[in-house]
Amino acid sequence: MMNTKTSLKALAAAALFGAGAVVTAVPAFAQTSLSDVLSAVRRDSNALTTENEQRLREFRQATAEQESSMSSLRNELAAAEGRGQALANEFAANETQIGTLQAELEEQAGDFGQLLGQFRQAAQESMPVIRNSLASAEYPGRADTLSEIAQARTLPTRGDLDQLPKAILTEMIAQSEVKSFEAEVQQIGAEGQTETKEVFRVGIFNAVTVDGNRFVEMSDGKLQAFAKQPPGNFSSSMSKLINAGEGEVIMAPIDPTKGTLFDTYGKLPTFNDRIEAGGEVGYVIIGLGIIGVLLGLFKLVSIILMTGSMRSTAKSKQAGDGNPLARVFKVYEAHRKDGVETLEMKLDEQILKESPKIERFNDILKVLASVAPLLGLLGTVIGMIVTFTAITIYGAGDPQLMADGISQALMTTVMGLCAAIPLLLIHAVCAAASRSASQMLDEQAAGLVALRAENEGVAA
Repeated sequence: MMNTKTSLKALAAAALFGAGAVVTAVPAFAQTSLSDVLSAVRRDSNALTTENEQRLREFRQATAEQESSMSSLRNELAAAEGRGQALANEFAANETQIGTLQAELEEQAGDFGQLLGQFRQAAQESMPVIRNSLASAEYPGRADTLSEIAQARTLPTRGDLDQLPKAILTEMIAQSEVKSFEAEVQQIGAEGQTETKEVFRVGIFNAVTVDGNRFVEMSDGKLQAFAKQPPGNFSSSMSKLINAGEGEVIMAPIDPTKGTLFDTYGKLPTFNDRIEAGGEVGYVIIGLGIIGVLLGLFKLVSIILMTGSMRSTAKSKQAGDGNPLARVFKVYEAHRKDGVETLEMKLDEQILKESPKIERFNDILKVLASVAPLLGLLGTVIGMIVTFTAITIYGAGDPQLMADGISQALMTTVMGLCAAIPLLLIHAVCAAASRSASQMLDEQAAGLVALRAENEGVAA
């Protein structure tokens, strides 16, 4: 503010000085305009001074209000700290009083205090067993009651003390019960929702739903259906037990681990899981095996029918087109008047024509039987590559990460052997039957040549 006033005074002085100088140099009519300028400057200076003083008053007023508010907040903080200190002192006094009363309680309780400690320990040990018991689905609330009694800081009443033996007695009775009841079962619906189902319980060991025979277990105090059910023979046995008449003896599965064995059994890989473990190579092996077996069975049936027909023709000596031997007889009938050497050559020619038909598909079966184990070896190598890749990326700490590669390696080997063994057997049988049919042709042809030679000898 002082700097502003000084500047204005300097400006006014300069203006007066300049005005005086101008007065001496300009005509008299210019002095009136300079006086107006000086008056305007003075008015502006007074206006600025008034505005600055108003701002100063407002600033001082705001400062006073803030100081008043700050003082009020300091008083509130001091009052709050006082209340907090009072509460802290009261809490400490209460803790001291509680400790004194607890010591007095223990002194007065005497042997009862030791009994109470043993009771609470027994309740805490029994509570998890009762909570995860299948009987708790039918008799709910037992575990929660024991938990409240075990964690209470007050002395239990006679009724509270009776809860533990009652819960244990109920558990013992439930072990001998085979009955059904209604309860809520989690993950039982089509989309995994909770539904109320009729449950059939065998003691406290295992339970199934009456509708659908789905095995259930206790999880966190709630009935829950197994994610993967045990095999169907277990379900059928439980179904027979549910529908059994009075006095009827039925063999049914019992899980002494209360669901752990059934859960593990349900997680065992099924046949489809093992097929999927083989991957693409496994599907190729299965395809080749199916094609080979069908082809081998077709070949085996056809060669057996052909051999039977040839044996009938060998007895009847009837020429025709029904089987290779009949066609050989047909050639003999067509050239029976030719010389022995010519006849023999014609019969050999016909036998050579019939041999590919008799041995048809034998080479294909042999190739398939050889390729199947090689494909199994290929799948084994691929599976080991997958395993070592998992070890390289994740390390060898978790065997589950290597399970896929090992499963593929083993399953493709098994598939290759399962495809090769029956193909080899079928090929051996078909090859033996083909050799038998070819040998029959050779024998019959040799007999025809010998008969022709004998006839020529007699005629000579």
